[in-house]
Amino acid sequence: MDIWEDRQAGIVIVALQRGDLILESLRDVARQADIHTGVVTSGIGSVTRARIHTVMTNDYPPRDEFIDLEGPLEVVQFGGLIADYQPHVHISLWDRHKQYHGGHLEEGCAILALSEISIHRLPELRMTRQPRDESGIMHLARAEG
Repeated sequence: MDIWEDRQAGIVIVALQRGDLILESLRDVARQADIHTGVVTSGIGSVTRARIHTVMTNDYPPRDEFIDLEGPLEVVQFGGLIADYQPHVHISLWDRHKQYHGGHLEEGCAILALSEISIHRLPELRMTRQPRDESGIMHLARAEG
């Protein structure tokens, strides 16, 4: 994994190589580059396998379905937010059968050839996630202090 930064612009560029894991790498980048709060503005590449989850019901909280996908898979795009150093990312994937898959990025998505990611650091805004009700769903909130 390589990390470059334009401090003046607040942009961090990340390059992942074969075998790197997307979500796990984003967590590492948030800590290494001190991105408490930021926007994952773009992510592209390819993966050998992916794990995502999607909502399956209109119940609240909704029931989730976890999906394991075997590659090769083209990463069309992923994006999301980093709050309190924790990324929340959704991903769009295209498989060799020309089928689209999308959902919440889970651990274990391994890079096939490469991934290129841009993150915009927000140094003046401190966000976190916390439950707002009994559902346990973690919502964005301004961090105290």
